[in-house]
Amino acid sequence: MKCCICQNEFLLENMKGKNKRYCLECFTKHSEFMKGRKIALANFKSLPLELKIIKSQNVIQEAIYEFGVEKIYISYSGGKDSTVLSHIVRQIYPNILHIFSNTTNEYPETLQHIKWEVEENGMNLISTRPVDKNGKAWSFKRVVKEYGYPMFTKRIANAIRTYRRAKTDKTRQHSIEYIERQFKKYAQYKDSNISDKCCEKLKKTPIKQFAKKHSMECVILGTLAEESRQREVDWLNNGCNVFFKKKDNQCRPLSIWTEKDIYEYINRYNIKISNLYEMGYERNGCMFCGFGIEYDCNQGMNRFERLAITHPKMYDYLLSNFKEILDECRIKY
Repeated sequence: MKCCICQNEFLLENMKGKNKRYCLECFTKHSEFMKGRKIALANFKSLPLELKIIKSQNVIQEAIYEFGVEKIYISYSGGKDSTVLSHIVRQIYPNILHIFSNTTNEYPETLQHIKWEVEENGMNLISTRPVDKNGKAWSFKRVVKEYGYPMFTKRIANAIRTYRRAKTDKTRQHSIEYIERQFKKYAQYKDSNISDKCCEKLKKTPIKQFAKKHSMECVILGTLAEESRQREVDWLNNGCNVFFKKKDNQCRPLSIWTEKDIYEYINRYNIKISNLYEMGYERNGCMFCGFGIEYDCNQGMNRFERLAITHPKMYDYLLSNFKEILDECRIKY
């Protein structure tokens, strides 16, 4: 097997790491590196808000220096994190471009907040809608029909989609082994209509297509490292600014922030956010998204159960179209 770092060949029994991806020398070096990065992240997260704001401003300025403000945009969702991000950036660059992808699956409160930002708060925002290469509109229902429902987590959904769409017996077997090794609890759902494609089709691709068409070179994202294991590992490996390493250049000024910091900033600077949070929702996201639904419990109910109270017509639409997959995955609603 090849070491994923040095690319030298080694016998499997000499490989190290959870998935046997490293030779001994690289595994030792990588382990020490990650240990140091975890300490650094913990130290950054413990900083007072004033220092985190300065750190975020420096990260933004590095990106602007590298690409120029006319080549950078904010990926804006209308949620509290991206609203705080926007406020920080606009203190320095008030007319920076924001791009919002209307997934067709947004809470009405999210759309109302974005309308307020544009019409009353001077946000420079372009709204995109998802279409395929033939110009046919994507919708949540169409994505679920053609690829599968976004359920559990993106990694789990990706593993299930890979298994279900495997073109060879070898790929299918490898997928089964991966699911059993990494997500054994969810192996029982490997034949369910589940996929991670929704966010790509409805949100990421429309924004990237617009950015590419208009020669944008870097995106500023309002993601927090603490939001998921994947985002934490990404920061540990790459830090806040990731330039010329991925398909797109990314500036992530809020990576070292916590949700507590977000609300402290909102209260300190009297930032207007979507009314959705006053209704008991902890995230804006997409109305019918199943990612993280198992652990979504605020005041004794998840967001689907809350939807029945706050948006009964949308709740009826959820059940009339997707009740079968919710029942299959044992999701409370």
